[in-house]
Amino acid sequence: MKFFVTGVNGQLGHDVMNELHKRGHEGVGSDLSEAYAGVQDGSAVTGMPYMSLDITDETAVRKVISEVKPEVVIHCAAWTAVDLAEEEDKRAVVKHVNVDGTRNIAQACKEQDCKMLYLSTDYVFNGQGTTPWDPDCKDYHPLNVYGQSKLDGELAVSSVLEKYFIVRIAWVFGLNGKNFIKTMINVGKTHEEVRVVNDQIGTPTYTYDLARLLIDMCETEKYGYYHATNSELPEEPDSEDNLKTDGLDTDAQKPKTGYISWYDFCVEIYRQYGLTTKITPVTTAEYGLSKAARPFNSRLDKRKLVENGFTPLPVWTDAVSRYLKEAKL
Repeated sequence: MKFFVTGVNGQLGHDVMNELHKRGHEGVGSDLSEAYAGVQDGSAVTGMPYMSLDITDETAVRKVISEVKPEVVIHCAAWTAVDLAEEEDKRAVVKHVNVDGTRNIAQACKEQDCKMLYLSTDYVFNGQGTTPWDPDCKDYHPLNVYGQSKLDGELAVSSVLEKYFIVRIAWVFGLNGKNFIKTMINVGKTHEEVRVVNDQIGTPTYTYDLARLLIDMCETEKYGYYHATNSELPEEPDSEDNLKTDGLDTDAQKPKTGYISWYDFCVEIYRQYGLTTKITPVTTAEYGLSKAARPFNSRLDKRKLVENGFTPLPVWTDAVSRYLKEAKL
């Protein structure tokens, strides 16, 4: 199959292109830069076909996609600086990229009669409660400018197209670009103590694993809304040994089962990496540095993947282990 991928200078676009190459699909990448400007790691993406494209330019989008004639467009490009999006002078730009740019891609896909896969976020919901969000839930209530722009992008796709996948993800990490794991390891190497939020709950997403799932989807016609993060560690039967490590702290020998907090995530990263930096759990209010409101409940219900015959992503602890080996931090 022939794919067109936006945002290949980012974490996910990089891995999507490499997954396409691995499977023998034809992949054409795009981003704002004149040439591929992601990590020069010698992987396939660094030498694959590339076209410079500003997704906010409707004429350019139609021209490029009509020339490429893809069977599928995977739309990874987005404004993702959540706090910066709150600034008054940035709001119009965020909308232009995440809403207008997405609509441009969707309309070009309609003209070419090709499939589109759009990456979204749990930020389209209000982040309250403890129940995992169902992918087909329509009770939207974004808490911040970024979340609203991604929701409006979803609505642009669903209103223009019939052949679409909307895949919501959370807490993303990959080789190409900045992420929580890289940041916390760098901070942990230079500080005796770090403060990490413990009241925002969810699970992380490794772009290498996600890329595999996205191509699996695109090879089908099982359209619709999906949630995809790495899997939670399953609960273990109660035992005396298990009770000793119930919950997660710096002395725990086992990572936490079920959904986790950013604090839990950091503890496991340091455990696997071998850092002994003290990790202090704090509430979102105590942390107090974010301009944008963050959801407390980022739990995403992923059962629909299995119901539709897709293989879920591996457990997040395994993803962290493989990532640390690949990233060589």
